[in-house]
Amino acid sequence: MRRRLRIGFCWFLVPIITCAALLLICNQLIISNADGRLFDEVETVPEGYSVGLLLGTTPQTRIGHRRNMFFESRIHATASLYHAGKIQKVLISGDDNSLDGINEVECMRDSLLERGISPRDIILDGKGYRTILSVHNAYHDYGCRKLIVISQKFHNERALYLADNLGLGFEQVIGFNAKSPHSLMSQKTYVREWFARVKMFIDLFINNHYGKD
Repeated sequence: MRRRLRIGFCWFLVPIITCAALLLICNQLIISNADGRLFDEVETVPEGYSVGLLLGTTPQTRIGHRRNMFFESRIHATASLYHAGKIQKVLISGDDNSLDGINEVECMRDSLLERGISPRDIILDGKGYRTILSVHNAYHDYGCRKLIVISQKFHNERALYLADNLGLGFEQVIGFNAKSPHSLMSQKTYVREWFARVKMFIDLFINNHYGKD
């Protein structure tokens, strides 16, 4: 009986340890790849990057329809870069018809216009349904070769890894970190990110396996 219990416990424990190890390894690879390429202060951002890739989100949370601080922080970060002359164009990439029927890129555009960014300097990519597509589209559809990705740190880390490993020809991609919210509601986003990082490696494997860029 005890032997059966030990065997059963091992069958239960091994998958948990394996999954935990996988999450940790994927997380560390992504963090290490972005080392030295993420910036928190506008003054520290290097010159020579004309385009900022603003990763989309909705202005309100899907649960409770509250003000989305991820959205607010990204808008503030983008406006700060633009008015400091660190970028001259903003490529907004997101979902033009999200699950709740909101056009992410148009909402972000309207908020940037309110912050004094010229409409001539805003480009909309409404087909950036996922981060991998935002990065892909920036290169193939909009001809970007050097980019400042604008989002929260965790998101920037993943975008940089994608830019480096999708087989594209970017010259250089760095990230500017928007402020990360720390409310109770925001914690689910950080938990989800752990699994999004594993999913990213699966996407990269499929992409490389079939020879797509």
